[in-house]
Amino acid sequence: MLIMKNKQREPWQIAAARFCVERKEFTLKGLETFLKEEPYNIPHEHVRNFFIENIQNPPGRQFNREFRKVQEGEEVFWTAPSELVSMVTDYDELKEARESSKKAMYIAVASLILATLVGMAQIIIQICFN
Repeated sequence: MLIMKNKQREPWQIAAARFCVERKEFTLKGLETFLKEEPYNIPHEHVRNFFIENIQNPPGRQFNREFRKVQEGEEVFWTAPSELVSMVTDYDELKEARESSKKAMYIAVASLILATLVGMAQIIIQICFN
């Protein structure tokens, strides 16, 4: 049972990216709260680094991204950069590709077994009737 849970759980960075992508807007506090809960239990410093590196100042950008503030003194709202959307999409596609390759391997092994059985049957028939 424990093995199945670990196989189905995605890395916390992907979970954080998915959290941001699936929402129209989010706050740093909301992201931290999500990652503090089970099964992730990620410390504040790691979440803050993820936020700075992937949301506030993603790779390839010279300046920080802008945020939206509702009223003075309240929390600021962020939207997911396109890099996070790509990260989640790439992860999902890789996961699907791995599942497809496993299915293809099973089909290939089954066809090899079937071809071997048919070949052996032909040899036996040839020996018995000659």
